[in-house]
Amino acid sequence: GKTTTTGMLSHVMSLVAPTGYLIGDGTGEMPENSKYFVLESCEYQRHFLAYEPQYAIITNIELDHVDYYKDMADYCNAFETFANQVKKGVVIFGDDESTRSLNVNTAHLYYGLHDDNDVQAVNIVQGEDGMSFDVLYKKNLFGSFKLPFVGKPLLWNSLGVIALGIMEGLRAEVLQNGLESFPGVKRRFTIEENHGNIYIDDYAHHPTEIKATLTAAQKYPHRQIWCVFQPHTYTRTKAFFHEFADALSLADKIVLADIYAARETDPGDIHSRDIQKLLLEKGKEAYYFPSFEEIEKFLREKCINGDLLITMGAGDVVNIGEALLK
Repeated sequence: GKTTTTGMLSHVMSLVAPTGYLIGDGTGEMPENSKYFVLESCEYQRHFLAYEPQYAIITNIELDHVDYYKDMADYCNAFETFANQVKKGVVIFGDDESTRSLNVNTAHLYYGLHDDNDVQAVNIVQGEDGMSFDVLYKKNLFGSFKLPFVGKPLLWNSLGVIALGIMEGLRAEVLQNGLESFPGVKRRFTIEENHGNIYIDDYAHHPTEIKATLTAAQKYPHRQIWCVFQPHTYTRTKAFFHEFADALSLADKIVLADIYAARETDPGDIHSRDIQKLLLEKGKEAYYFPSFEEIEKFLREKCINGDLLITMGAGDVVNIGEALLK
């Protein structure tokens, strides 16, 4: 949720004062006389330890970048170090055991859906056009909010922004206006509609992200959900091999592209066909094609009549959807 949360926060802060931002979807801006600067940072190789911000939001902690971190303890240690070098306050997702386990000396607020959080969402209503919810701060009503999106992850993201806004002393109406008018960010549940068919593109490349995206997609009209997944890096694919198959099983039909190597070279011991085999063993309808052209041809013939298509992954799988839209 880093990119969406960064986009939400920069959009909200821009309603308060000139705000610069740098987001993981590749967008950024630096207006003159900016009062705020919002950036997304990543834990890969402890890169985020280069920063000592006034405030920080920690959206969640789940083991990733297994080509660098030794284990979960090593991973959590990096986040704890980061949290304790923030100057004014840290906003932390409180529904997660790993984030709760951090020893944070900086002033902090927990946010989430559980009633032991400082900032909590209640009375949540979801529909095709978005969701509404009330926010409690220290058990007292802070305000009622609307989002033009659905899905629990987007609700969590917005709660993180609200909690940081509370720390900065923003009024509820500023946060309400900002979140309700948030346009979204590139490649994070980006929705297009074409002749009654819905196409979604999403950057999800970790099993938990995939589950969240496919769960949210169920809220949209569809006959069947087709998911085109491009695994990202060999080490991640190998480490979460079974988890990928479990997460992708939430789609009705799955199409697998080759693994996107990114910074790695092919070790020869993991392949997209291995995930396909697991999915077939689970009784799912799963396909593998070695080229985007073959995937596009297959989808033009099979993904029709009210089906919902999702392209998913951190590589260049979005090119498939863009080609189909054209």
